[in-house]
Amino acid sequence: MNFREQLLAELSKRNTDYIASLIDRDEKLFLEMFELILTNEEYISGRAAWVIETIWLKYPEMINPYINDIIDFLPKSKYDNQKRHFLKIMSTRDLQELDEDHLGILIDRCFTWLEDPVYPTAVKMFSMQIIYNYVEIEPALAPELIAIIENQFEDSTPGFKNRGEKLLKKLYRLVD
Repeated sequence: MNFREQLLAELSKRNTDYIASLIDRDEKLFLEMFELILTNEEYISGRAAWVIETIWLKYPEMINPYINDIIDFLPKSKYDNQKRHFLKIMSTRDLQELDEDHLGILIDRCFTWLEDPVYPTAVKMFSMQIIYNYVEIEPALAPELIAIIENQFEDSTPGFKNRGEKLLKKLYRLVD
């Protein structure tokens, strides 16, 4: 199958699920789809990331060999949908499994995206969650995360406020 053509055929959950079902657990096809993300091409890359996320939801272990590649790609990602799909995946990861360099890249990107008002709510929410997950390992960063969330709270979306309130409750307990 020509995945590029199929990705362009239709932007829908139905098409995403269809492509994901074709790939299923086939590592060669999974890699082929993953490489389409790394092209950073408009439409193709973000839709391919959606397919990868869909496969990850069913087979989480499929993503394991690509975690460092995802983190290396995040600073180069051009499109918010790429960021959203990859950050969703990373928000569920045990950060202690990452080497120090990749953890540093991930946390730096998340702080950048969380603080910058141009990024969409989903990117900010997943960034916030990843940083919170890191704060559980490195509690010294809790006051910084609290300040960032509180500074944006008033002018933020309901989704940001919802996630922010939940994390602030936990963060306040950590710093008390």
